[in-house]
Order: sequence, then C-alpha cells, then structure tokens
Amino acid sequence: MIKPKDAISAGVVKKQYILGRRDNNEEGVLNIGRYLALDRSSGSHVAIDALRPHAILICGKRGYGKSYTMGTLIEEMILLPQEIKKNIATLVIDTMGIFWTLAKGNEPQKELLKDWGLEPKGFDVNVFVPTGHVDEYTKRHIDVIPFSVPVAHLKGYDWCDLFNIEETSPLGVLLVRTIEDMREAENEFSQGDVVNSINEDERSDEITKMAAENYFRTAASWGIFEKNASGFSELIESGSTAILDVSSIKNNIVRSAVVAIISRDIYARRLQERRTYERMSMGDGEVVQEMPMVWMFIDEAHLFVPSEGEKLASEALINEWVRQGRQPGLSIIFATQRPAAIHPDIISQ
Repeated sequence: MIKPKDAISAGVVKKQYILGRRDNNEEGVLNIGRYLALDRSSGSHVAIDALRPHAILICGKRGYGKSYTMGTLIEEMILLPQEIKKNIATLVIDTMGIFWTLAKGNEPQKELLKDWGLEPKGFDVNVFVPTGHVDEYTKRHIDVIPFSVPVAHLKGYDWCDLFNIEETSPLGVLLVRTIEDMREAENEFSQGDVVNSINEDERSDEITKMAAENYFRTAASWGIFEKNASGFSELIESGSTAILDVSSIKNNIVRSAVVAIISRDIYARRLQERRTYERMSMGDGEVVQEMPMVWMFIDEAHLFVPSEGEKLASEALINEWVRQGRQPGLSIIFATQRPAAIHPDIISQ
C-alpha cells in the first residue's frame, strides 16, 4: 500500500488513490476498498490500474483475506466497462477449489455488502476442471467445462520431471528421444501413441521399455493429458473470466506442469500478438489482433515458484511473465501466506 506522501506519483483523483498509475485518468481501475484511518474511520478510496500490465503479490497470515482480496480483484475485472474489458482476458489458477463461487451471489454477507451500497450478485465465469474429474463436480451440481492439456505440448524433459526420472538415465534417454521425435513428426498424438513408439524402439532393452509404459499408464490415470485437448484453446477469450480449478490434481508436480504449459502457451501467443500490434501501428491494414491482454491470478503461489528448488512452472512464471511480461501485455497476481517460501525474484519484482 502506498503512503499518503506518495499520492501524487500514484495519481489522486477526487480522494482516490490509483496504484500503478501516474496520470489523472479515472477509467479502467479496479476498486479494492478504502484506507482505514487510525481512528477506524474510512478514508480515501483505493484502486489499481487495469489498463497496463502489472505484477502484484498479495501476502498475509492464514485467514487474513488473501483469497478474498484476489476474488475482489477478479470481480472488479468482470465489472470493467465493455470497451475496456473486451481487450482483457482473466485466468484464475484455483488451487483450493473456491473460486467457482464467483458465479453465486454472496448471500451470507448480504448485510456487510449493504454497508458499501452493494447487493449479492453472481458473475459470468467459466469454470474448467480436468477431464477426468468432471463427474465429481457434476454430482455437486457445479457447472464446469472439461479441460485437458495436449500431450504434444510436453517436451521430453517435461515428462522426465513429471516422472522424477534422471534425464541421462536409460529410461530418461528413451523418453526424451521418443517424445522429441514424435513432436518433430506430428502435431498431435496420444499417450497410447507414445507407448507404441516406445515399444517399437530398437535401441532400448525390454525392461526399460516396460518401465516407460508403466509410467505412461500412471499418467493416463491423472485425467489431464490427452491427444485432442478439451477446453485448452477456450481458456483465453476476450472479455471472459476463466477459473481453472486444479484442486482435484493432488500431485503438485502435475499441477506445476499444467501451469507451466499454459503459461508458456499464453506468453508465446502474446509475443506474436505484440508483433501484430506493431505492424498495425505502422499502417499494415491486413493484420488483425486476435488475442487480448491477459491477467493471470495464482493462489498458493509458493507451490509454483518456491524459494528453494525449481518447479516446472518456475521458469515460465519468473522469466517470461514477471521479468518480460510487460511488453507482451501480461499481468500476474500471486497470493501466498508464506512469502519466505516464494522465489526471491518474485519479491524483488
């Protein structure tokens, strides 16, 4: 939170502090509350700029409102005027399975909302869950969209990390060679196709091939990697809010792999979109922008960018989103109750 003496640089308009903005434009802001004075009275309104890319960290003790604050920001994204919202897509990585409730009105806190002149209201959000776990949500009467990741999006080294296999071991060498050969020859393939290619390999012994097959049979049970992915291309759409509920994925390595693949894909597509924008600004009328800027929210961030060791998502989130995300128009919001457990580069940025 900025100090009052910093108000000019942050932008103060009609007793409103706008974090991350230096001009007096009041459009495209996310209202997050009001300052609380020492006498417990309400002070100036506080908002966050939503027109430019930002990197934000929300931290505090358990029960102090980190997820609630994140939910407030997500709701504010949805409430932006259509002319602004159409240029933004919101993606929420939900590790606790709680943000699907954005679609429901906050009836339990109806009286508190009245103090702010608000009424309980549900929001238009799309909830995605791993294909193998859709039935669990359907039984609870929660409307969800099946989601899976294309098998071909994982590199051979990614599979080694997923299975905790040494890349230079006979098994690791087999996996990397097989996957990279298939990625080079085909755009799409299933885990069954991978197993068939492994069994046809003439450079590995039978024990190694049997071990590789067993690993891929285990991966199939995760219900997240498929040949023809469901929902993958629908995560990012102009003006939409997507909740990717990964709480049903119990393996943290698999969770991290899913976030890594999505993050890399969005970054690459936004880089291309940035080039399109530059061509348009130079007068090229034959190109059309297709992908909006992206705000990604990640709860329990220490699971994906830990202070010690690296997860599959670490490189994409730190190097591409936090350090380089400004130019491609990527905003990232992390939340954690353990700031000491999060990567120092996240804190420094």
